[in-house]
Order: sequence, then C-alpha cells, then structure tokens
Amino acid sequence: MKNSAQIAYEGLLTALSVVLLWLAAAVPAIGWSGCVCASVLPAIMLSKRKVKAGVIIYSSSVVLSLILLPVKKYAIAYALVFGIYPIIKYAIEKFNNLPLEWLFKLIYAAITFIIIYFIFKLGFIVLGGRLSNQPIFILATLFFIAFIFYDIIFSKMIALFSMFFKYIK
Repeated sequence: MKNSAQIAYEGLLTALSVVLLWLAAAVPAIGWSGCVCASVLPAIMLSKRKVKAGVIIYSSSVVLSLILLPVKKYAIAYALVFGIYPIIKYAIEKFNNLPLEWLFKLIYAAITFIIIYFIFKLGFIVLGGRLSNQPIFILATLFFIAFIFYDIIFSKMIALFSMFFKYIK
C-alpha cells in the first residue's frame, strides 16, 4: 500500500474506533460491546504484521476518545484494557507456545485487574450495581472469566475481520 493510502486507512480505522467508543458512551445499550468492537480495529493492522500502524491507531484513538467522549469510563477502559490488548496479544502470541501464551495473558489480566481495582477504589470510576459490594476475590474471579471469554471471542473476531479485509494490503 502506498504511504498516503496507508495513512488514510489508519485514519479511517482511528475514526471508526472513536465513533464506536463515542457510541458506547452515548448509547447505553451499546456500552462495553462498543469497546470490544473498537479494539478489533488496531488488530486488523496487527494481523497484517503492521505493528507501527496498530500502535498509531491505538494511540490516536485513546487521545481522541479522552478528548471527545462525554463519558470517560469507556475511554479509560479502551486505554487500559481493550485498546492495548491487541498489541499485547500480538506480542505474546509470537511465542507460539500455547501454555506460555496463556500464562503471560493471565499475568497481563492480573496486572490490569489490579490497576482497574485501584482506579475504582480511588473513585475515578464508580462501580455501580451489585458488584460494588462484592469481595475482591469475587471481582477478580469474574474479571478472569470475562477476560478468558474476551480473548477467545477476540481471536475469532480477528480471524473474521482478517478474512473480510484480506484484499486490503
């Protein structure tokens, strides 16, 4: 792909990421699924072995969403979990050793859980509903289960998008 076309493609993927995150913030029914869908977009470039492009899409999406989103919790979730995960997943899966990959993914999940837990404890994001009164081990267990499902579904989504975008170099 020529340089200008590559830059335009990255810009479109960034814009689409920000739109999905904005929809997540503006439309309660979309919510977290908007973050998940937005996280697939940097992975499109990573699946083509264009790491720099994936990092640029992630970085610019984070900055723009922190500026533009009316509800910052989705921008923060994208920055800490959903948006960065394709880059981390790409790096981890270069090992080509499934047990080692899962070990590193779960270590990443544990670090992410600790960061998110302290963000909630410091009051930057309010954890609502029944979850706010649960013990930490319940929250951690739910987080790890959700993370494992997210990783498996995310891999399927990347495969689907790779087939869809295989003609775009």
